[in-house]
Amino acid sequence: MQIAGLDHAMQEMRRVVLRPPTSAVPMPALGRPVDLSKVLACEALRELERAGQVTITELATTLHLERSTVSRLVHEAEEEGLVERGSDPQDGRRVTVHLTALGSQVVDFVQGLRIGYLTHAAEVFDADELATLTGLMGRLANSMTKSLGPWLDEAVRQSTPDSTD
Repeated sequence: MQIAGLDHAMQEMRRVVLRPPTSAVPMPALGRPVDLSKVLACEALRELERAGQVTITELATTLHLERSTVSRLVHEAEEEGLVERGSDPQDGRRVTVHLTALGSQVVDFVQGLRIGYLTHAAEVFDADELATLTGLMGRLANSMTKSLGPWLDEAVRQSTPDSTD
């Protein structure tokens, strides 16, 4: 039953992370809130930009969203000055997207809020417990990231009657 308890805890955490009490993040420096989906897209874009030029397709893959959804999201973020579109210098047909200084400011602010909240929520642990939890969650996240696809393929294969028999 420990796995069921772990699943329950993860579902509770998912609800807090993916469905916070508001869909927009207050941005005092901007004088207006920024939609959380745009913030998440900007965060993913920042990570991808570390490796070079980023296309909307690459961003969609990272966000696990349809390309058309990300294209609309990028368009809206561009209108707010968070990202800019450009052309790939090696292939002018490819549209690239990059984070603006304002987009970077928004990412920094939201990441600061998130770290602040995690610091607050983790006050129930002492330093040793927090170090242990961090290590264990990192290992679990790594295992889940690497194993989900192969495991799911095998589970579906085993549960589906073989049509070649």
